[in-house]
Order: sequence, then structure tokens, then C-alpha cells
Amino acid sequence: MDSVITGAEYQVFLSFRGTDTRQGFADCLYHFLIDAGLRVFRDNEEIHQGEKIEEILRAIDKSTICMPVFSKGYASSKWCLSELAEMVEKKKKIMPIFYDVTPDDVKLKTPLYRTALQTQNGHKMEKKRWENALKVVAKIKGSKLENTGHGELCKSIIKKVLENLKVKNRVVTNNLVGMDENIEEMLAYLEIQAPEVRYVVIHGIGGSGKTTLAKTLFNQLSSYFKEACSFLSDIRESSKHGLEHLQKKLIHDLLPKDSGTISDTDEGINTLKKRLQNKKVLIVLDDVDKREQIDSLAGSSSWLSPGSRIIVTTRDIGVSAAEQEHMEEGNGKKSQELWTLEMGEMNFKHALQLFSRHAFKMDYPPGDFVDLSKDVISVIGRLPMALEITGSHLFGKHKEAWENSRNMMMTIPQKNIQETLMISYKALDFRAKQIFLDIACLPAKTEIKIANYMWESCGFRPEMGTKELISASIIKVTDDGKLWMRDYLRDLGKEIICMENFMDSGMRSRLWDHEEALGILKREEGSEKIEVLYLSSDDPTQNCNLLQSHFKKLRNLRCLHLHGINIVGDFEHQFKKLRWLSWHRCPSDFKAANLYMEKLAILDLSNSDICEEWEGWSQIKAGDNLKVLDLSSCTISGTLDLSQYKNLERLLLNDCQDLTRLSCSIGNLKKLKHLDLRDCGSLLGLPEEIGSLEALEELFLSNCSPDFTTLPDSIGNLKSLVVLDIYYVRIVTLPDTIGKLKKLKHLLLRSCWIERLPETLGDIQTLVQLDLQFTYTAQLPDSIGRLKKLQYLCLSLCRWLETLPSSIGYLEELIILEMSYCKVKTLPRSIGMMQNLEELLAFGSYLEEIPPEIGRLSCLRTLDLSWTNICQLPSTIDQLSSLENFSVQLCERLKELPKLPAGLVHLSADPGVLESVILDLLNKTSLVSINGQGVEEWRLSQVKKRKDQLLAAGKRRSKSRGVRGKSEMS
Repeated sequence: MDSVITGAEYQVFLSFRGTDTRQGFADCLYHFLIDAGLRVFRDNEEIHQGEKIEEILRAIDKSTICMPVFSKGYASSKWCLSELAEMVEKKKKIMPIFYDVTPDDVKLKTPLYRTALQTQNGHKMEKKRWENALKVVAKIKGSKLENTGHGELCKSIIKKVLENLKVKNRVVTNNLVGMDENIEEMLAYLEIQAPEVRYVVIHGIGGSGKTTLAKTLFNQLSSYFKEACSFLSDIRESSKHGLEHLQKKLIHDLLPKDSGTISDTDEGINTLKKRLQNKKVLIVLDDVDKREQIDSLAGSSSWLSPGSRIIVTTRDIGVSAAEQEHMEEGNGKKSQELWTLEMGEMNFKHALQLFSRHAFKMDYPPGDFVDLSKDVISVIGRLPMALEITGSHLFGKHKEAWENSRNMMMTIPQKNIQETLMISYKALDFRAKQIFLDIACLPAKTEIKIANYMWESCGFRPEMGTKELISASIIKVTDDGKLWMRDYLRDLGKEIICMENFMDSGMRSRLWDHEEALGILKREEGSEKIEVLYLSSDDPTQNCNLLQSHFKKLRNLRCLHLHGINIVGDFEHQFKKLRWLSWHRCPSDFKAANLYMEKLAILDLSNSDICEEWEGWSQIKAGDNLKVLDLSSCTISGTLDLSQYKNLERLLLNDCQDLTRLSCSIGNLKKLKHLDLRDCGSLLGLPEEIGSLEALEELFLSNCSPDFTTLPDSIGNLKSLVVLDIYYVRIVTLPDTIGKLKKLKHLLLRSCWIERLPETLGDIQTLVQLDLQFTYTAQLPDSIGRLKKLQYLCLSLCRWLETLPSSIGYLEELIILEMSYCKVKTLPRSIGMMQNLEELLAFGSYLEEIPPEIGRLSCLRTLDLSWTNICQLPSTIDQLSSLENFSVQLCERLKELPKLPAGLVHLSADPGVLESVILDLLNKTSLVSINGQGVEEWRLSQVKKRKDQLLAAGKRRSKSRGVRGKSEMS
């Protein structure tokens, strides 16, 4: 499920004084939140009593909304105050609840919290931090108990939380064109305020924008159904794993407490019928192709609470009960509860705009291409996906190529959209075609770096092939390196494969449907044509064994994906051409022999209950071509001999919870480039032999055991290392040998217990990113100025860091400097030498002084000095010619602003400070917002404010004259 809170572990962090509210309101609120399906952090439940406060602070960091419950004793708890300060300093979304106190109590305007704060034992600066946090949060409009009962208040709070949590938003293309009318029509059909249950079916040809419309509607409406909304995508494909799989997903979204409790489809139906009657739900069933899919997931309005809405997208209106009525009436209302919308072609104006965005990267074609563009659109039709694919295919090509393409298209019937797409497919290089067909069958979200090893081994030149496919808008690679392809392009690829032999699927190159593939193998109807084979059994109780004889004709198999399948027999010489074996839920009772695969490049045994003693190790023999070994989420403890994989380049051991140490044989992997040990919660350290991995480029160690406290000195021998990720590991110091890492670009130490950085750090001349956030670092080495290529430096939440060395000014390539919430009071004057600095973020720091040299930062675009101790800004601020975003909110000591740069776009400052430059701001044409408010709106508010002031002054004068007159008369 796509989410706008990527990486958030909890949705709500509940902070309260236990002795005041734990057995009463806080407990009531907690259970209301849980019943609403939210992930809630409550310290007595999620973190065992007595653990260090760092664990609590980390939970705040991983929460989306923080909810302090202000009770009479809240300020008496150092624990509560520290939590509150952390919420403010990390800029969390805070929703305060004033339980039995008032905002004035929290603002310290009354003795209640003020006295509690004064009697706290703690450092003066820490008390100041708590005081600031209380005052900041007290300004936020919160919920009050007043005369409301606990239950009523909790319901009100839940509604606000769900409105703020857009956790189920779907990702929609940035090139959304011409969808407004459809959205308006659908909103009218759905009519959220209507009391009855409504089903709306969106139907139309593949690529017409059905899913995009459904996603947009889901994003707009989900806040009305926050207690229960679900988007089930790609049902046509997902249902191949069984409808109970989809029912579990639906139950997980709508009824979190019942997740995983069903064993078959009938039980799922009964659970949904019984439990949904009291829940108003929004459900999207995307890409339905069979009636039973609707029947099993949202089959009847009698299942659902009044006000529920079901949106179905399908290519075939026949899957719904609207089929006959649709034939008679067309679009619109079919009954009190059923409505339909057919997605057709775009209007020509919108079609031309969408096509131009892909063909020219602009909203309208250049003059000499206007007629050609219109000709192409008239030929291919006006379906969004055809416009996008064809436009991308023609991007950057000369006129002659355009004319040739247009002439080819004119020979094709306009309505046959797959034939139109075939033009882009036929234009691909042979190797790119093979990669395209593979991706059409590969599981979604396959990592491109892994797949490349197979394609490279097969001679497909993946760097060139994938680049060609990306350029043609046929595939995309996500930010986390996963392959992505639109459903209609997957369909095209699968159709091309089916056309290899329409009547005999055993004579096709790729088999992806489990039931079909299983039948072919068991009937021994497979052939040497089969190159890619997927077999997946999601039922762990099903005994699915395949014999060697079932595979005997598959001599050219190069990719075999098994999930929950066991193979039995002697497989000697069977898999001579196999490049990729992915075997998830590999059986612990191994029954295959002589699995010698001399060309194997990828061996993926992840998510399997296998350890060092597993019999499979003696039977699975890969040759010297093995490049990837994936053992993630297995039960390996550390003694596995790795020396046999001498050409291995990627070793994945992440989430191996039993792994306590790495075998010394790791040192024999001289060609290893990528080692992933993330989330190995028992890993105690690295062996000295790690230093033998001279080819290693990426080392990931985040979230290892709390007892992992040191790195071996031999780490300095990793001469090829580019990324060293040690997030959330309790490393105390880095070895001096770190300076020998001559190729290191990314050093990620966030939330480590690093107290001292070695002087040798400055020897890493290649370093681009240094993340020290939330470390114990008290002093930066003077050598940091030698990091000539450093572009990103994060010092935020380094609460022991009080000074910056003057050498920091020598970081001439630095683009971003983050130093929020650290104790640095002054910036060195050398900061003016950072000619490429674009962002300086110092929110919540102890900064008191900004040197005038800051005016030399000609590239600075963002300067955030909010909630600092700044009392005066240098006049050179107006020399920041590139400054667009400037914030000095909550700077209590700052009374006025100097003249501001001419090009400023966004300004945030306290109202009293704005008074000092109000005339300058009223004349500034570049400004877009002031304190988040549109400039025109802000200007009008200032005029109104001034009028009110003059009116009040006039009334005071009149009153004064009246009093004086009465006095004179008397």
C-alpha cells in the first residue's frame, strides 16, 4: 500500500503522565485508536520498562503524529518533558490534549506547570529546552475535555487523527491531464453524504485511465472513511494466488484485529459479512476480471454499513450485475446502489497536451511539429497510455522518423491499441525485447541490479537494453532500484508470449501462471522453448512435489522461480543453462540431489527455514559464475562456509535474526561488492577478515545488535568501499584506519553512539555525504575542512556539539548543512567561503550570532533560523541574491529584520518582527507566501489590522475627549 508516511513505524505516539491518566482517559484513548486500526506507541507496552530514553526518542522519530495528554502532573515528569521536547525539535505533527489543565497552564502563565518546572532537577539548558517546548505546543489548538465525556472526546480526537493521517494515499502520475470532468462525474455518483450503500463500476479498454481515476478518487475520499478504507490493486493478477489472499489483505486494512484469521474463501466471506455491517467503508477493487472476485470481497450491500462506497475498475462490464442494464441505458444510474462510468478517449485538446508532455517535454508541440502531432494522435487514438508510449517513442527523433512512424500507424486500425503499442516494441533492439518480455513476467518490484546479472550472463547487455526501455516509457526504475511497468504493458508482453504458440502453452518461452505451468510439467508437456518458469504455492499445507522427470524437456531453462515447492529426484545435468534460481520457502526436508548449475548467476533462498546444517548445501552446487547469494530472513547463525563462492558479488544476509557473527570465510570473497547485514538483531560485530574484501563497494550494518559497539581496524583495507551505512548501531568510535577508505562517498552514522571522530576523517577526499544526526559527537575534527568533495553534512540533534571548527569553511562543495537542535552558538566567519551552499538549516539550535560573511553565500536558497537565540541579523543578508526561503519564526530575542533580498519567495517570521520590514514586504513582487499565507491574503490582513488599530485608536481618543469634556464641565 502506497503511503505518504514512508518509513513511519507508528502512526500515533501517545505521551501521558501514567499516575494521572493511565488507568482512565489515556487507556480509553489508546483503545479507541487501536480500534480505528492505527499503530499506536504507548511506552508501557511497546518499550519494556527501564530501557534507555534513547529508545523512546527513537520511537518518536518513527511516529507520524505525537499526542501529549496534558494533565496536572505532566510537567512533574522529566520523562514526559523530554518526550515533548523531542516532538518539538523533530518538527513532528503534534496534536495536544488539554485533559484537566488549560493552555495557560502549559504556557507557564499559572503556577501549576511553572512550579513543577522550577522544582525539577536538571541542567539549566535542559530546563530551558523543556520550557520552550511547553510554550510552543501550548500555542497549538488542541482538544479539551471540558464537559465532554471520555468516549465523546476520544471519538472527536480519532476523527482529527484520521483526517491528518493520509496513510493510504495512492501514487498518481504527475502528468495527470483531462481528468477533471470524470472526477466531478464520479463524485456526483458516489455522493458521500447519501445514506445508502453505493457501488460504482468504472469500465473501459486497457490504458484508458481507469486505475488513475480510481486512485485519484481514493485519495480525495479516504479521509471520510479513515476508520476503514482499502485499495486492492491489480486483482486480476493477485487473484491467481487465491481469493483468500485478497480477503486477508482486505481484512487487514478494514479489520486489523482479525488479520490472518481466515483459512479459506468461505470463511473470509463470513468474516466480512459479520464484521463490516457496523463499519462505513470505502473499498476500491482495481482491475477485476471475474464476478466471483467481487462476490468474495464486497458481494452485497447487506454486508456493509450505510454510507459505504465500493469502486470497481474493470475492462469487462460483464463482471458486474450492470451488464444488461448498461447495454440498454449507457452510463449513469442503474439502480439505487449501482452506477457505472465508461472511460473513453480523451478530448483532442487534452490528448495533444498529454502527448506533447512525452514527445517534447512541454504542453504544446513546437510550431513545425504541430500538424505531425495531430496526425499521429488521429491515427493512434486518444487513450492516455497510447499517447504516453507513442510520445516517448518519438521523443528526440527527427522529422523523417516521425513521418515514417505516422505512415506505419496509418495501416493499423485505430481501435487496436495493442497493435499501436507493438510499433514501440518492434522498434526495440532484440536484446531489449527479451528484457521487456522477462520484466512482463517477473514478480513486481524486482530489483534491477539483481535481474541485470541474469541478463548480463545471457548476453542481453542490460545497461543498454534497460536504458532503451526507460527512454521509451516502457519501464521505470523506482527510487529504491525496483523495476516498474504499467499493467497494460505487462499484458502486451504476455500477449506477445502467448502468440509464440497460441494453442500449445508448453511451446512458449515463458510460463508465469502457476496452475497452467504446474499442469504442463506434470503432464510432461514442457519443451526446450521454455526459458522462464514461475511456480508458486501459497498454501503451506499443500504437498506440492515435482519430480526430475517433470523438468527433463526444459533444456533451455534460464530462470526458475519456486515458492513453497519441493523438487524430488536426481537433477544431474538438468539445469545446465539456468542463470537464476529463486527458491522462497525452500523446504527444510531437502529431497533433490545433484543440483549442479554451472552457469547459475543468482541463487535466492530468502525467507526459508534453513540453517548451516541444511542438507541442501551439499546438493546445490553453483559454478564459478555465481554472483548473487540471497539468504535474507533465513535462520543462519554464522558458521556457514562461504569460501566456495569465490566470484560472489552480492551477499544478502539482512534480517537473519539468528546471525551472531560472520564466518571468517567471508574474507575469501575477493570479488564481493555488496554486503547487506541490516536488521540482524543478534550480530555482535565483524571479523577482522572483513578487511580482505578489497572489491567491497557497499556495506550495510544498520539496526544490528545493541552489543555491536566497535568496527575492526581492518575496515580501513576496504579500498573500494563507496557506502558505509551504520545507522542505529551503538558504535562508540571509528577506527583511525577509516581514513584509508579512499573511495568512500557516503558515511552514514545516524543515531550511532559515536563520541569522537578521528582526525584521519579528513583523509577521505572522496566523501560526498556525512550524516552524524543524533550522535554523541561533541567536537568535529579540524581535518573536516579537507573533505573537498563533501556536499551534504548533517549535524542535527548532535546535542553535545557546541562549536564548529573554522576549517569547516573550506568545504567549498558543500550544498546542504543541517545543524538543527545542536548547541552551536556561533557560526565561524569562514562560512562565507562555502560558495556552493544552498541550504543552511539551523532550526532549534542554540545559535546566537550570524557573521556578516554569510552575505557571500551567493548560492544560498534556504536559510532556516527558526527557534534560535538570534537577537540580530547582519545587514549583509540582503546580499543573498539566490535566497528564496527564509525563516526566523519563534526567535524570541529577535526584534527586527534588516533589508531582505530582492528575490525572496517564502518568508516566515513572528508578527512583531515583520512590522520592522512591512513597507519593504508590501512592495516586494517576488514574494509568494508569508508565514504560509498567500501574499495578497497577508497584505489584506495587514490592511484590516491597520484599520482596526486606527479605529481602536479613534475610539480611545473620542473616549478620552469625552472624559476630558465632562471634567471641564464639572
